Parts: sequence; C-alpha cells; structure tokens
Amino acid sequence: MKKTDALIKITSLLVFIALAAYLTVYIVHRASNTVQTALTVTASMSDAAPMSGLVIRSELLINSSEQYIDVTAADGSKVAAGETVAVAYSSEEALDRASRLHALSREIDDVTAALSDNGGTSSRGNREVSIYSAIQGLSACLRGGDLSELDSRSSTLASLIFPSDTGAAATDEYLQQLQTEYDQLLWTSAGDTTDITVSESGTFSSVVDGYEGVDPDYTRDLSPSELRELIDAQRVIDDASIGKLITSYDWYYAGILPREYARDLMAGMWVQLSFGRYYTGYLDAEVEWVGRAEGDSQLVLFRIEKGMADMLAVRAVSAELIYEESTGLRVPLRGLYRYYAGYLSDADSQLLSDGQDVTLTLGDRSYDAFVSEIGSASRYGELPPGVESGSEEDTRPLRRLTVFCWPWEEGDGPDTSSGSGTVDAPGLAQPLTATNYYEYDPEDPQAQDRLCVFTMTGMQAERKLVQLVFAGEEYCLLSSSGNDALREGNEVIVKAGDLYNGRVFS
Repeated sequence: MKKTDALIKITSLLVFIALAAYLTVYIVHRASNTVQTALTVTASMSDAAPMSGLVIRSELLINSSEQYIDVTAADGSKVAAGETVAVAYSSEEALDRASRLHALSREIDDVTAALSDNGGTSSRGNREVSIYSAIQGLSACLRGGDLSELDSRSSTLASLIFPSDTGAAATDEYLQQLQTEYDQLLWTSAGDTTDITVSESGTFSSVVDGYEGVDPDYTRDLSPSELRELIDAQRVIDDASIGKLITSYDWYYAGILPREYARDLMAGMWVQLSFGRYYTGYLDAEVEWVGRAEGDSQLVLFRIEKGMADMLAVRAVSAELIYEESTGLRVPLRGLYRYYAGYLSDADSQLLSDGQDVTLTLGDRSYDAFVSEIGSASRYGELPPGVESGSEEDTRPLRRLTVFCWPWEEGDGPDTSSGSGTVDAPGLAQPLTATNYYEYDPEDPQAQDRLCVFTMTGMQAERKLVQLVFAGEEYCLLSSSGNDALREGNEVIVKAGDLYNGRVFS
C-alpha cells in the first residue's frame, strides 16, 4: 500500500510540474505576443478655434409698476404688436381668484374626460389615439424649436397618460358644481385685471439679465479686454422688468478669437460656429466685422440667422469657430505607418528577414524601421540581343522588392528624390543599397507621404495603403481605395510585437 501511494504522489507531482511548465510557457508566449486591434469606424473630426464671448440681440424690456402680475406669454412664443403678454391684478385676492380659476379649469377638463370614458374598447382606443397624437405634437414642437407650445403640450400628454384621481370618481353633479363655481369666480373677477401688451411684434422671453441695452454697434469699438470686463461686470436688473421682447430674427455673437485665426476672416465671409451643448450641430454665421486686436486676441462679430429659440436663455458663452471638418475612417495614430519600397539585390535581400528591425537612411534622414515584406526575385537590366526573358541564357542579375515601415510622425516624410537609400542592421558587414521603387514626382503628394496600416485579416497581418485625411492628438481619419482598400469594420493592428505583412497570429 505504501508503494502504491508513493507512485500516485510522484505521478501527480510530475503531472502538476508539466502543467505548470506548459502554463508558464503559454503565459510568457501570450505576454510577448500581445496583439491589440481597433475597429475602423466612419467618423468626423474638425479643426476649430476656441472663443469666449457674448450673445447679442435687439431687445426691448417689458416693464410694469403693478405689484401682482401673471405672465401669460410662454418663453420663445411669437407675439404680435398689441398682444397681451401678462396680466396685472388689482390685489392679492384677485391673484388668488385667478389661481383658483386656473385650477378649476384643469379639474373641469379632467372630470369631463373621465365622464366621457366609459371603459369600453372604443373609449380606450380613442385614448390611445389621443396619446399618440399628443406625442407627435410634442415631438414636432421640440424639432421645430417652438417653446411657446411646449408647456401646454406636455401638460396635455401628462393628463392623458396619468388621469386625475378626481376624475375617476366624477359625476355629472360634481361637474355641474365645478362649472358653477368657475362661472361665479369669472364674473367676480371681471374687474380685477389689466392686460399688459407689447407695442411691437417679436419673440417673448421672461429671462432678464441686464444686457438688454447692449447692441452690435456698442461692441464695435471694444477691445477684447473691454469685452471681458463687460461680461464679468455685475449687471443691474430693474425690479419692474417682467420680461423682454426680441424684435429681430437675427442675432449676434461677439467673440474673442486667437489673433492667428481672426486674421483670416473678413466682413461678409460665412463660417460655421459650434455652441456645444446649447445647440446641436453647427450654425452658419456671417462675419459682420473684425474688430480691434489686443495682444494675441481679436474681437469678431458674427451675425446668425437660425437657432434663436435654443439660445434665448444664453448670454455669456464659449463657442468654437469651425475651420475644417473632415470625414474618414477613424484609426488610432499608433496604427499608422509610413513605408518605403525599394529594390535590393537578391544576395542582399537574403541577409534580411520579415519583421527585422533596421535603420533606413533616405536623403539626410534616418528612420528606425522594420522589414514589412520581401518580394519574389525578378531579373532586371537590359536583355542581351537574341536572348529571351527567363531563358537559360538570361543572366541578368536578380533583385527583390523590399518594403520597410516605421511609425508615423507628423512632418517626417521621407526624401526619395535621390532614388535610393541605405539599409543597416546589426550583423551586416556594410549597409545595403535599396533603389527607389517609385519614380520620384515632386508634384505627387504621395511621393513624400506613403502611408499604410496593418489589419487583422483572418489571423494574418495584411498591409493596406491609405491616405491621411486628418490627424488629431491620438486618432486620425484615413481614406483608402482599390480592391484591397481599408474599409469600415476592419481590425487595425495597433500593437503586435514583431509585425510584418503576412504574419500569422496564433
């Protein structure tokens, strides 16, 4: 029995050691061959200049000396000349009566709706139709930026989805009681109110911030520092102000731009502005004038025709001047490489291997590169008279097209005008000469900017040629064409240890 136990223990120990060794080798192998990829997606990036500034509108204050006022106009609503925007009440009791009238009106609507709903299928169907119609109306209101109907449409939808408990136990007698009380209060309050109207047409806003007197002409002679002082200054708001009327459909933005961006602008030029979370998308803006420069800043006034409703409550706000927006395939910059393709003699090419690190010298610059691929041998030079290509008499030297890659860096495009370069690596007796594969053309942007990425195709690395559309701090946008072009959904390799075209990943 003791011998049997010892044999089992020894066997178990050996199996454990073998498994531990296998796991150790596997973990080390996986750690040293970690592959990181990123899916390509179509995206847009923009080159923008930051601004701080002030929203300016043509505004008229609406004042009233009355003590008890109920503002009836909704923010963002369009009002005509002579239209009522608020109601003044003669006393606190009159204001209480008005509040009770509003409550009675809502309750009468709830009870009427409850009495008309007898619980039948047809009634439930009508209610569903009403809810759907209310949702569509609210959606249209939001899409159109019409804030004047927002409150009423929200209340209507809420009353349809969450019926009043009062209406659930309603009777015709209770409805008559409510209507009688409403009529009596309405008759009693006939002399309680005075309408507050506007003398011009425009857009109503209840937000008063003290900047109503600032117009575009006021900012024309301001310096950037004076505009900042205007923005930071404490504003005095009249207690008699109940709202304001925006009398124009256009509005303005006085922005402080970095001088290097402002100098490219001129009056009459159309640009795009972004106001971030305050407005979805970009707003077209016309440059009204380019103002005074001060240090590294300059004041610019922009005129904007859309987005008034969204920006009604906004005054001092940051924005961006969009210079250029580019669309392409989004890829991490770590996955972008430059490449050089050159011919090596057959003997020299056999001194290199796929993935080998080398020093590539082109013109007066050297690059830490790696061998991406070594092509098949082909003969070159002039064919002797009477000798057929590929025959035994064809003794022209052999050469191989070899591609070298190195990580992209802005402005490090290789100088291939000389038509050749040198390749050096540890163990070589002397640098190897590579003849430029591409004919040099100074008018061809790709002559200085040959770019590629490696994708995971199946379990193999595949080099794909690309063009740079836009480069950010960590990501870039690329375009590609041809049958083997980079496409949306490809996995771009951003880290892989040894990397070369055709490498198989286990």
